[in-house]
Amino acid sequence: MKLNSFLDMHTHTRYPGKSFVKELDIEKAAKNGGYSEILAMPNSVKIIDSIEALMEAREVDKKLDIKIHRTGSLTKGLQGKEPIDYREFIAQGVFAFTDDGLSLVDDNLAELIFKTIKNEDGAVFQHCEKNCHTSPGDIAPPNDGELLTPIHSSEETEILQRDLHLVAKYGTRYHAQHLSTKESVNLIRDAKLNNLPVTAEVTPHHILINNKNIDTSNGKYKMYPPIRTSSDQVALIEGLKDGTIDVISTDHAPHTIESKQANFKEAARGVVGLESAFPMLYSSEMFELNELVMYLDINPRKILSELGYNLNNSNSFEWKSCNKKFYTNSNPKNSLFEGMETLLETSGVYV
Repeated sequence: MKLNSFLDMHTHTRYPGKSFVKELDIEKAAKNGGYSEILAMPNSVKIIDSIEALMEAREVDKKLDIKIHRTGSLTKGLQGKEPIDYREFIAQGVFAFTDDGLSLVDDNLAELIFKTIKNEDGAVFQHCEKNCHTSPGDIAPPNDGELLTPIHSSEETEILQRDLHLVAKYGTRYHAQHLSTKESVNLIRDAKLNNLPVTAEVTPHHILINNKNIDTSNGKYKMYPPIRTSSDQVALIEGLKDGTIDVISTDHAPHTIESKQANFKEAARGVVGLESAFPMLYSSEMFELNELVMYLDINPRKILSELGYNLNNSNSFEWKSCNKKFYTNSNPKNSLFEGMETLLETSGVYV
């Protein structure tokens, strides 16, 4: 089965800056998963909040056999206190701004930033997590128990609701990152019914896994936003099916073995997902092939091209049927799907 290559709208490259991640492993993970283009988040070792950092990232980007599009941070140092110079980033072909990994919490600053980015013709990409700067939690209820701090759904929805109010007020282009709650799906659905310039994404792990009987001794299950209930999972799937959610993004987040094998409280947040996304989604049999092509290829390209990003022509990958267990070939290997059954594999070579 030959398919056009995919575009991931949510990848953490970890560079620029000295990192445990080898740049070629980003390329390998992408190509093994059928991706030829990615949108890189700004929370690298060296944060992309200056043109100097952007140019350093691009020097590495151009050495890889995938196309890497860049985002800038919403605030300096991802600290949520001061905006960056959006105009100079847009002049360099960067149109999306996010503090991903952290949220823009301050209401007054959010109002200023939404207004400014609208005037500069950019877009806000938001990670919605209200307590991220003050008292970040560990896991979604009801798995918090006595030792783990809960991340209630309201942490996501309160930021999202405020943001959508600002979108309605200023007309700012807005993309909701990695939604996890049924309430968020309803908020995005209402925003689209009101013709607001809003798009949204969900990750494979939030639609393929729920938190029933989740192993809170295993740091591989720690991520932000957290894996939530089966009713949230169903709402996210329905949101994709009815067009409320536009994109499935991987939120590919490399971490060291040690940081994921720590106890849940201390474990790093996030999982890798570029290699596993399409084969595991296809193997789930939840979606038709044409639906997956829409979520992984057509809609991401539409969103980024409308923002102004210069996209490549699609490459193609050959996918072969199999009946084996999935294992990540690139490094690191902090995937939720290690050892699960898969029906597809690819050589990771353009055809």
